[in-house]
Amino acid sequence: MYQYKAYTLDKQIVEGTIDASSEDMAEEYLLKAGYHHVLTLKQTRPSFNFERAFPWLHRVNKADIIELFQQLATLVESRMPVVQALWLLAEQAPRAALKDVINQLGKEMSGGASFSQSLSAYPQFVAAHYREVIRVSEQTGNIPLGLRLVAGYMEKETAMSKYLTRTLSYPVFLISMAVIVIIIIATVALPSLTNLFNSLGATLPLTTRILLAVSHFLTNYALYLAAGLAGLAILIIWYVKSAPGKQFVDRISLRLPVIGPVVVLRNICRFCRNTAMLLEAGLTIPQSLNSVLGVIDNGIIKLALIDVRQDLIKGKGLSQPMSGNHLFPKLLVDMVHIGEKTDTLQSSFATMADFYEKKLDQRVQRLLAMIEPVSIIFVGLIISFIGLAIITPIYSIYRTLG
Repeated sequence: MYQYKAYTLDKQIVEGTIDASSEDMAEEYLLKAGYHHVLTLKQTRPSFNFERAFPWLHRVNKADIIELFQQLATLVESRMPVVQALWLLAEQAPRAALKDVINQLGKEMSGGASFSQSLSAYPQFVAAHYREVIRVSEQTGNIPLGLRLVAGYMEKETAMSKYLTRTLSYPVFLISMAVIVIIIIATVALPSLTNLFNSLGATLPLTTRILLAVSHFLTNYALYLAAGLAGLAILIIWYVKSAPGKQFVDRISLRLPVIGPVVVLRNICRFCRNTAMLLEAGLTIPQSLNSVLGVIDNGIIKLALIDVRQDLIKGKGLSQPMSGNHLFPKLLVDMVHIGEKTDTLQSSFATMADFYEKKLDQRVQRLLAMIEPVSIIFVGLIISFIGLAIITPIYSIYRTLG
């Protein structure tokens, strides 16, 4: 770590710190960042930093990257070189983990890489189709436009993910607590009640016998059950990640009555939104389709888009091959056809993205509205069954004693 004081191109004095392996390397980074006259440069020992000691507690998230892109776009619009803007943002970074990421981007660019190439080291934050937008904006000389486009679309994706997580959290919490209560009752409370029932010679009803059998199984075979469930989970994950397993899951997910339309709509939304973004950034239609394939998470829909791209390259246009596949809604095909004729494909895709995002939001809300009452009914039935299994023999003993 080196502390520096230098002149900028507009003859202002700036100071800060830079992470470099040697003094020569630090000076080289500063020169490439636009600081042509370094006044002082001295090595400093980094003090203990809680974030660096425990980096897993302070990970960089997509919200940090979105804010970074927005700030970087603003600085570049003010005619500041990208590398110099990165060093400045690194100094202002609120967390050490984010500062390390920005410093690494600055080093890559100082070594001759473009900004889009530097971002390839962080695919978990910036997907390939977003890097493609930034790459095209670099070639056209309008990096701020690419950065703002990417930040806007990433912000929409993050908002949708937070909404789904927030909505699903209550049913998941409810079912988890019910499972914990059932395990405690079956392994702690029931054995004591069983001894009581046996000592009084009570006739146990079917519900109580079933609950006692479950309790006996959980108590005596808990380790075997845990090992079996873990093995089954590993087997399922392995199969789903394999090519045949993924194809099977993708095909079945499209045929499910409630989930299938949601899967199709989600991928259609991604297709429309990202195609509009890529066309606005300056990519051709074949290039856009090639980049969009990376955001489609269903293999069947991805194969359909690959067929569309191949027919497009053969000169059949875009709407004609799309009309031959039932996965693409007729309204989308008609809008693409109009966009091809009027040379307004980007606008057509953006309009369809807004339309299908609203439709997807309605479908998801209906699906989530079904999950909550179903989970409550499920938990209520289980608790009712346990209550009936415990109270019935107690009532029978009370009647016998009376």
